[in-house]
Formats: sequence, structure tokens, C-alpha cells
Amino acid sequence: MLHDYLLAGESEERILYLARIGAIFERLYGLKDIHDAQSRAMANAGVTAKMLAELGYSNEQIETVLRERLLFHKKNKTNH
Repeated sequence: MLHDYLLAGESEERILYLARIGAIFERLYGLKDIHDAQSRAMANAGVTAKMLAELGYSNEQIETVLRERLLFHKKNKTNH
């Protein structure tokens, strides 16, 4: 699999949990593959950034919010 490295170091329990979550999202949103999920996430991030800008957030604040929300898993893994 092309994205095997994403699960490197994860426990079997965590991998099964992520697989169940993935199956739920696939059914709910009709996701085809990881690329489809990534493109939808990027599109949603763009919409979110536009809405935050309309609410008066600065570019720096928008970047901080998106990084905290989109990269939370990576941030949490490095804090452990």
C-alpha cells in the first residue's frame, strides 16, 4: 500500500479503530480512497479559511487555527 508508512508505530488496536472510522466515513460520505478524502479535506479547509477571514480573523490567526485542527494528530503524537 502506498500509505503504509502512515501507520508505522501504531498499535494493532489503533489500526483497527482507524479502519472502523474509515469505513464509517466511506459509507457516510461516499469516499473513494485516501486521495478523495485528502482533496475534500483541503476544499473544506479553504471554505473554513474564507469564513474565518469574513469574521475578521487575520491570516496568522487563520493559519494557526487550521494547523491546530488539521494537524492535531501529528501534534499530539509529537507531544507524547
